[in-house]
Amino acid sequence: MNNMAHYYFENTPHGTRKNGTKLNTKTHYDYIFREGEYAHMENREEDLAFTSYGNMPSWADHPGMFWEETDAHRDKPDGRAYREFRFALQEEFTLAENMELVEQLLKETGIKDHHAYSYAIHDKAATFDKGHRNIHCHLMFNEKIIERDRPLSSDKFFNHYAVNRAGEATQGYRSSREFITKEMTLHLRKRWAEMVNEKFQEKGLSTFISEKTLNVQREELVLSGKNEEAELLNRTPAPHLGSAYRNPVVMQRIIDQFAQTDHESDCPENAEETDISSLSSKEQNILVFANDVLLRQVARQIQQERLRLQKEQDAERAKIEAVEIMEEPLIISIGDVYSYLEETASTYRTLADDKLAAYKALKPQILNDQQLRLAAQDKAFNHQYDKTRKAYAKTAKKLNRIKELATSLYGIPAKTHELAECSKKIKLLTEERNVLGKQLNNYRRAIDDDAKEKIDDIFKTLQHENTEKQLQSKRLYAEYLSIKKQADKYIETAQKLSTENMDTILFTDKLPAILNRKCKIDGIQPISKLKILVYKGDSYALLEQLPPPVNSDKSIDNSYTVTAVKLGDNISRGTVPKYELHVMTNNNKWKIQKTSIPIKNDSTPEIVRLYTPHESRQKNAASQKNLARHSHPILQVAHSHQKKIISSHISTLAKKLISKEKDIHLDALWNDESEVKDKAKNAEDKIYQGWTL
Repeated sequence: MNNMAHYYFENTPHGTRKNGTKLNTKTHYDYIFREGEYAHMENREEDLAFTSYGNMPSWADHPGMFWEETDAHRDKPDGRAYREFRFALQEEFTLAENMELVEQLLKETGIKDHHAYSYAIHDKAATFDKGHRNIHCHLMFNEKIIERDRPLSSDKFFNHYAVNRAGEATQGYRSSREFITKEMTLHLRKRWAEMVNEKFQEKGLSTFISEKTLNVQREELVLSGKNEEAELLNRTPAPHLGSAYRNPVVMQRIIDQFAQTDHESDCPENAEETDISSLSSKEQNILVFANDVLLRQVARQIQQERLRLQKEQDAERAKIEAVEIMEEPLIISIGDVYSYLEETASTYRTLADDKLAAYKALKPQILNDQQLRLAAQDKAFNHQYDKTRKAYAKTAKKLNRIKELATSLYGIPAKTHELAECSKKIKLLTEERNVLGKQLNNYRRAIDDDAKEKIDDIFKTLQHENTEKQLQSKRLYAEYLSIKKQADKYIETAQKLSTENMDTILFTDKLPAILNRKCKIDGIQPISKLKILVYKGDSYALLEQLPPPVNSDKSIDNSYTVTAVKLGDNISRGTVPKYELHVMTNNNKWKIQKTSIPIKNDSTPEIVRLYTPHESRQKNAASQKNLARHSHPILQVAHSHQKKIISSHISTLAKKLISKEKDIHLDALWNDESEVKDKAKNAEDKIYQGWTL
């Protein structure tokens, strides 16, 4: 049985006091966000876990400022400044997961994109069950639909929407009427339950919530035969006790009533009838509340026990299925090896490309002695020497170009102005070159004198580093060639296999010599699940369902032709012959009249595979992987172990194929054992002798 979690979802258009007047919006915001006078509340177990807000206009530095303005501008006395969703979050989820659900609700409702909003998540211990948490969210939003391309100041934001004669919007924004209907509230309640249940399912929890009333849930349980659980829902829902019941005296009264109700449920013979009508309204609420809490605890205990038993049963079933998985015949086809060769070749190619890229990146860093000497000189002067040298060369080159241009302008009256500009540039560049030249001369004198010893030491260090890079470069290139060679081997072998029938078996293990009820058609359909008819002492498993009689008159015979496999047939290359059965029904009993083996156009009998064709396996690989991931942990281990065994065999066969220097020639094997087999086994193996690619 699934475990029912706590649910509530309210859609409130601006909260009201007991006298019917509207709450102050800013005060309500402060209470939710624990700000202002509510920043340090006493005698309050509730904790503020998280707050967030969005789409606040530029004039509101803080959401509190926005909500204060909304209240100031709302139509008094009945106008709405905000709408609030209050809904329960789940203790089974982390704070981040609950936040994710709140954000999803914001997005789906359009609030995230079109309305100013703020929300807070509160988290506290459940009042009457400290082992559980009461986690819930208060979401406030303004129903004005924000137009991002038309930002409005605070004096216009809350005005009624209007357009001018040209049809252009003026004044305020439109107000949404999407959330005011009962239908929308019902939709939101249902959608929230769906979102939470999807998260429960995603986390693999057998827990759910429901937006339906207790009566509706009870009726559904009765219809499904779960009368015990249905009876637990046959109760009056607990009333909301409110803040009036929070004072210590009343709280103790609630706890005492809860203890009394609990005692009476254990000792019903000592219970006294209580005239509820004689009790005050407050006492009636306390009594109903205590009864509801007790029933909820009993329901939770029953659900947890059923869940425990369900887990035990699931584990036992998983163990049985795990044994079946490990006993499944291991069948490897050419297609399996071909796919492995392709994938491995691709992996090697990627590795080879990475090694080559690393080699090419390192190669320019390897320098000759002249380059090393220049690098040492540059390093000795904090990398300023090379910078100055390049700047000098650049300036000198630019100066030469300007001089050539000036020479071409001499004697041309129309170019006098340009010639003057060239002269200025020549002067500036000459000065710049001279400064750089002096700096270079200083560096060169230091290189031959004061800095010589320092440069020699740096040069030796750089030489050592350069030698290491040369060795690393050689290693990288050698590794590249080795890996590329491996990739080429796998590619070449894969190309040779590409022309073969991908469904041809190369290796079989645990596949019986003769067809029995444990075998599976196409590796999927157990023969034990097929209808079996007997004819002349032989049992035939039908590959298709028998059709209903054409004529319902029991006295009239109906004849049909169906296909089947015969139990006890020899299994050859993972296949058995297919049979055609001519059957007749008489008085609702089926009887075989005769059998024959269908023949294909090439004079060979039709066959039925006992393994899944390679192409089908490739198509179903993703879905099978997904199923394995979401299955019981015991089954996941079994699938993982079986996968490792299969991968090991495929790898071994691939290496055998690669090791063949000339033509590929590999006999299919029953298993990978090399010891001598008995005569009976040798006789079976003769079926496969001479079977080569």
